[in-house]
Amino acid sequence: MVSNMVKTGIVAAVGVTVIVLSSTLGWILVPDIVTSEAIITEDNEAIYGAWKSPPVPFFIQFFLFNCTNCELEGPENSSVVLDLQQLGPFTFSEKRVKFNITEKDGLLTYFEEESYYYEPMGNETSLDEYITTVNPVYFTLASLITDLAPPESVETLSIAMHRLLKDVEEHPFMRRTISEILFEGWSLQPYIEILVMLSDLAGIPLPELPEDPRFGYFYGVNGTDGGEFKIESGANGLDKLGLIRSWNGEKNLNYWNDDFCDMINGTDGAIYPPVVDVNERIYIFVTDLCRSIYTTYERDVETMGITANRFTVPPEVFDDKNPDNFCYCRDYSTNPELCFSAGLLDLRPCQFGAPVVLSTPHFYLGDEKYSNAFTGLKPVKQWHETNIDLEPLTAVPVFISERIQINIDVRRYGIPSRFLDINNTVFPVFWINETAVLDQPSADDVTLAVNVINGLNISRWCFLAAGIALVIAGFVMLVIFYPK
Repeated sequence: MVSNMVKTGIVAAVGVTVIVLSSTLGWILVPDIVTSEAIITEDNEAIYGAWKSPPVPFFIQFFLFNCTNCELEGPENSSVVLDLQQLGPFTFSEKRVKFNITEKDGLLTYFEEESYYYEPMGNETSLDEYITTVNPVYFTLASLITDLAPPESVETLSIAMHRLLKDVEEHPFMRRTISEILFEGWSLQPYIEILVMLSDLAGIPLPELPEDPRFGYFYGVNGTDGGEFKIESGANGLDKLGLIRSWNGEKNLNYWNDDFCDMINGTDGAIYPPVVDVNERIYIFVTDLCRSIYTTYERDVETMGITANRFTVPPEVFDDKNPDNFCYCRDYSTNPELCFSAGLLDLRPCQFGAPVVLSTPHFYLGDEKYSNAFTGLKPVKQWHETNIDLEPLTAVPVFISERIQINIDVRRYGIPSRFLDINNTVFPVFWINETAVLDQPSADDVTLAVNVINGLNISRWCFLAAGIALVIAGFVMLVIFYPK
């Protein structure tokens, strides 16, 4: 017959064994196995394949603004309020494929090719529809002359530019098809002789021009890549997964002439370190913005049956009163009054001096003076903010909607008012809604992964609790059977 001492010893020993096993398996071995399966490496075929060529469908929608009362020569006078009519969406699917991938020291180096395919949904307006909008080439020339020519020559050169362009029927505003404005582009041949002449007179260096120069906002980008990225694969710690270590061989940007603004922070927006902390900012490096931005937690949402943490871009990211943003204004050290107000980012430093200004659609969260300068603009949170929904445990993006607006900094520059009588304004050209939503198979995989992780967490705590209970029972039995 087994003695009480032996029974007590067995209970305590089993309890200690369960504690040791649950701790070893639950907090060391199983997490190590899970971690190894989450690292992006060619050996992990499933996750590597999904990262290399995402199965999730991406779409990009364009909304263009047609100016209903814009004359090609510009408004009759500066008192005219320009009326904008939004057309769209014009929907394209987007295919992303990474290539030239190398692995070394826990880092992945790669390029990512992006291709766009027109996929109209429903009764979309034809891409052959003509709209009236601002002429970006006209105002780029005017801006470059003002910025780069000797001050005493600015007005003379600006008048010459205006007259020469008028002779070839190019004006401050233009009528182009939606297809030309986006991907097809239009010939810049009428500008070449003018460019060369102005370059010689003002001493402005010209970049090498192609044989058939054309311009469209997305002309020539189909089938191209966004540069060389080097990111963390997760092998150096899952808390670093996806973090960008360099872009085009550089650890920092060289656009803003400031160490802070030139920092490359966060991921590329496609992958994130697991276990989301809603109290922390999530940083994303956006090549189209030429900078890193951050998002903050707003609320929980449900998509495809998955509860996710929604992160949005807060107002302070583009707030002109935020000291962190002073270095994004090229004129701040000269005269802060020349900087744009809240909601805008001047992209001249990374767009070869072209007066391209980025904002949220309809100037949502921006200074009201920009949206009030036109009729037809109505900023709405639901339609115009950027959302990123992350599953909390895996940090898989369940839904992404990135929304940005392309504008041109329209002003007279050095052109006398008798040729162009217009108020200084930021003219909206189009805005983009780039989305990605998990398809059902991917959503099922995420749900399964979450259930497995939750099951492991519950099991290890249950086994640990059982082990502790057995050890306590052993001590209780010791007190009962062998009281002092």
